[in-house]
Amino acid sequence: MSPLEFTTSDFGQFGEPAETFCLITSEQYREPLSLVPGDGCSRVLHLKLPPGARLGELIARSVPADAHVLAVCPGRFLDSPTEQELGGRKLAVLPAGSTPLTDEHIRYFLRTAARSDARQHARTAEEFFDLVGASARLTIVDDTSGTEAEFDHGLGECVWNQQAGLLEAGDQQIFPPGKLSVTAAEITTFAPDARLLGLNGDLTLRGWPIVHRHEDPADGAEQQRLFEALSPLVANPVTLHITAGSIEGVTPQTTAATPAAAELEKLLTDDPRYRVIWELGFGINTTTEVIPANCGPNEVYGATGGVVNLGLGVTPATRFALAFLCPRSSLLTSDGTAVLGARKAMRRGRMQRVSSAGCGCH
Repeated sequence: MSPLEFTTSDFGQFGEPAETFCLITSEQYREPLSLVPGDGCSRVLHLKLPPGARLGELIARSVPADAHVLAVCPGRFLDSPTEQELGGRKLAVLPAGSTPLTDEHIRYFLRTAARSDARQHARTAEEFFDLVGASARLTIVDDTSGTEAEFDHGLGECVWNQQAGLLEAGDQQIFPPGKLSVTAAEITTFAPDARLLGLNGDLTLRGWPIVHRHEDPADGAEQQRLFEALSPLVANPVTLHITAGSIEGVTPQTTAATPAAAELEKLLTDDPRYRVIWELGFGINTTTEVIPANCGPNEVYGATGGVVNLGLGVTPATRFALAFLCPRSSLLTSDGTAVLGARKAMRRGRMQRVSSAGCGCH
């Protein structure tokens, strides 16, 4: 397999270059990766994260105070460094521990990140938050299924998150970048009573599921089983009935969706904490494609007009954390303006023309 070759300036989310770019990998990552200094960077520092060590501890101890840091640690669960540990460094982390990424997946996401336009992400995020902030209510619709849910983001303690655009000193961001979201509390915590109280109506799940687990290797087999049980959602939608941010029921939209709906119902019954809509996410990375596997970085997938996704549970508070991509859904303002999603991606101003030989006179 040919080695991966990048320059530090390929990864635009770091913004202006630093003198030192630090790549941190785990012992499990043995791919040939060539990373050389780009414009304005004079040194690449490659560190291995020792078994049992925390990422923040390694950064604070061994990385220059103003460096840019990229962590690619498959098989390792990385806790976010504290503000004191990170200091003025900029950090990007490939989520490679909670889902079983292969070497080929990692190669793909490294290449994707090198093609991603962080400045365009920043503009998209600015437009998104301008539209959302100016609208009293939002609506999530699936035009194919006819489902609709209203979100009054003024109710409850909503927290808006941005994992996109240019990093500032002391910032941490996912890699590849490209996700916005709203959570029921701080994103790194889980409060069973917190929920998106303003969310009511019906939501369609139709797209790839993602099943994250925490550190216990014994959960791996059940993680894979759950992912496979939910995978029919790619082509067979179900409807979630939501009241005040809580899932009150699940209805299959087709017969083929019945097994996935039954699996969801079982999950909600066995652990009612999954009934809470913990996160509404919005992927805006239009460079990446969906990997057809249980793949955490799929959450940044933005198709051409952005993609709505839904989050249930937070590890380690819950055994698994689930995310569902909904590429046929749209997020609308109260006046019907498409903020993001399928309607945003629709081209307007051109007449549709059929080019097949269907005139009946040939």
